[in-house]
Amino acid sequence: MDILHQGVQVIHGADGIKQAYELTLKAKQLDIVCLSSEYTKVTGNYFEKVYGPKLYGSQTKTREILPDTKENRDDAKKKEGVKNQVKFLPISQKSESDWMMFDETIILVSYNESDPYAVVITDKDLIGNLKAQFNAVWKFL
Repeated sequence: MDILHQGVQVIHGADGIKQAYELTLKAKQLDIVCLSSEYTKVTGNYFEKVYGPKLYGSQTKTREILPDTKENRDDAKKKEGVKNQVKFLPISQKSESDWMMFDETIILVSYNESDPYAVVITDKDLIGNLKAQFNAVWKFL
């Protein structure tokens, strides 16, 4: 991990992204904004075969904001319930990025094929800002 600033770490490559996602598995509550659709170009089948089964098989409660597509709506039906909640956002612009928020941590992910990376943020001011934004969007949707 490269430490750029106290409260912010950048982890490079597909393995760095996977390492960042693994951090989320310790959370009791996880908020997710997943706008990527071509993440498999960077991480292969990691989400379907490794991460997803661990996350959705755990006690972690999730709130997910996903692009409003038929595929996402079909997938969300498998997650429905009190533990895993999903809302949909109309998206007109493609974005190969995700972010997750849990405990006192936020993870931003860029699936840029030539230089993928994750940013792990523990800065309280940034966390407060993004929590407020997530909750406002969640309430709006």
